[in-house]
Parts: sequence; C-alpha cells; structure tokens
Amino acid sequence: MATDKDKGLLGGATDSLRETTTGALGGGGPWHSPTSDVYHNNQSCQTGNSIAPENIRRGTGDKSLCGECERLNGAGGPVGNLTGL
Repeated sequence: MATDKDKGLLGGATDSLRETTTGALGGGGPWHSPTSDVYHNNQSCQTGNSIAPENIRRGTGDKSLCGECERLNGAGGPVGNLTGL
C-alpha cells in the first residue's frame, strides 16, 4: 500500500480532500455546495472534492451534474470494440 510519502505532495493532498469530502457525506451519494450551480457524484472529481467541508450538502440540490463528474463517469466503461467482432 502506498503512503503519502510515496504519492508525493499532490497525491497526498488529493487523498486528504477526497477523505474529507467522503467523511462529510457519511458514506457517499451525490453532494453539492449551496453556492454552486452543479452537483457531484464521482469521488474522483477534483471540483467536488475542493468544496469546503462546511459547505457540503447531501443530494443533488435540484442542480445539473458537474461536467467533470460526467466525463469521469463516462470514462469508466469499455472503450471501443475490444472483441474485434
């Protein structure tokens, strides 16, 4: 398992933000900030992870999905025709 020292400064800071966001949400699900026009649902979203813990709210807030989350969500599936058929 990699430590913060192994990840470098940016990797460790990113993990800390993600843990803060996840902890504030108490287990996951969509989240948003009342000062933003979008909600987030991907734990790898840098924008969603940069919300100050005191500004994190559960749910979508009747807002649109963040573009970064949308791209990250779409990147998780298979790419192209991997079977060659």
